[in-house]
Amino acid sequence: MKQSLAYIDDNENNLDCLGLIFESDFKIKTFQNPLIFLDDYKSNDFTAVLVDIHMPLMSGFDLYEKLIESDRYDGCPIFFISSDDSVSTRIKSFSLGAVDFLDRKMTPQEMLSRIKSKIKFHHMHRNIIEFGNLKLNLTLLKASLNDVELKLTFIEFKLLCHLVRTYPEATSKDELVEIVWSSQHVLDATIYTHTFNLNAKMKMWDHEVILERKKGMVLTKKSQTA
Repeated sequence: MKQSLAYIDDNENNLDCLGLIFESDFKIKTFQNPLIFLDDYKSNDFTAVLVDIHMPLMSGFDLYEKLIESDRYDGCPIFFISSDDSVSTRIKSFSLGAVDFLDRKMTPQEMLSRIKSKIKFHHMHRNIIEFGNLKLNLTLLKASLNDVELKLTFIEFKLLCHLVRTYPEATSKDELVEIVWSSQHVLDATIYTHTFNLNAKMKMWDHEVILERKKGMVLTKKSQTA
C-alpha cells in the first residue's frame, strides 16, 4: 500500500508537475489553498507533508505552525519546498523543525529520493521516553498516561518532554522560551496558559507543572493528602 503525501502549493503548474512525478511512489493529494488543506487534515492522516514557503493566503511557515499545533498532528515529517534558497530561508525552515528543505532547482528524482529516505529514517528511529506511567513517543509526538493517549498540542508536548528530561531541575523562563518556542518574545500569559492547560489534561498524573517566579518552570510530584 502506498504511503500518503500531502502537497500544498499556490502554483497549479507546480502541483500538476510534481504530483505526476510523486504519484508513482505515493498516494498524493494536492492543495492549492492552505486553508482547505487544514480543513482536510482534520479527517485525514498523511505519511508526510510537503509545503511551499511563499504563498499569498498563508506562508508555508505559518501553515507549519498551525499544523503542528493541531491536536491531530502525529509527528509526520514536514518538508519545505521553494525556489528561494537564501540562507535565512533555509535557517528558518530547519529552526522551525522541518526535516528537509527542497530547492526547486533539484531534479525531481533527487526530491523524491530525499523525501523517501527521510520518511524511512523517521519510521526507523521511533524514540520512546518512559517516566513512571507516562510514555512519550518522540517520533509520533504522542503522550500517553496509563496507556491512554493524551490530547496535547505540539507546544504542550514539547514542554512536557523538556520537563521530564530535566527532572527534577527547574528551567528559567528565558531558557524555556528558547527551547520550546524558539523565540525571544513570548508573553508570560502565554506560558501560564500552556502550563494551566497541560496540568488540566494530566490531572490524573501524580506529577504537576509548577511556575515559580524566581526558579522558573519545574516538574514536581504532587503532595499526598490524607
